[in-house]
Amino acid sequence: MSATGPSQGGLFGAELAPLPRHRLFFALVPPDDVCNRIAAVATALREQGGLAGRWVRAARYHLTLAFLGDHVNLGDALLASARAAGEAVAAQTAPFAWRADRIDSFRGRQPPCVLRSGADDPHMLALRHALQGELARQALDGFMERSFVPHVTLAYAERVLPAPVWLEQVVDWPVDAFELLHGEVGHHDYRTLGRWRLGS
Repeated sequence: MSATGPSQGGLFGAELAPLPRHRLFFALVPPDDVCNRIAAVATALREQGGLAGRWVRAARYHLTLAFLGDHVNLGDALLASARAAGEAVAAQTAPFAWRADRIDSFRGRQPPCVLRSGADDPHMLALRHALQGELARQALDGFMERSFVPHVTLAYAERVLPAPVWLEQVVDWPVDAFELLHGEVGHHDYRTLGRWRLGS
């Protein structure tokens, strides 16, 4: 050590590691049989060739209903408000079935290849609308997008599909619950912070 003590670089020059960002969102998570069906659709598309990219693991399949933002930390007040919204929405929403009948692409730097429905589903839109209303009451609707296209991301591809791929066998998803999911940005796993059965 020098006579003048530790160097300034040693005290202040090191770069601090960035704080983790906690991503919070409401989503539908497919039951095992639906998850297996979605995985079979993705496998068939991949085996056809012609679409390269990063394929999503089946364990991560979900349909996002509402994004609540990325946060430096998840405070008790934030989680309590989100859970209150989830409970209120579940109580006023009956179970329904969502049908996905096509594979399509969204625009982007790595265009998402998604499983979606070719028609608007009034029950899905009603669930989203109810959730939007309850999040507004909890002042948590700041990250809600105006547009909503229900979908499950299968891959982040190198290019868009030239045309939608219509499924010969559709994917029927009985929706009877939704979840509050948390994940750290840059990591690949989610964990459930709340789950509510519809109509309860």
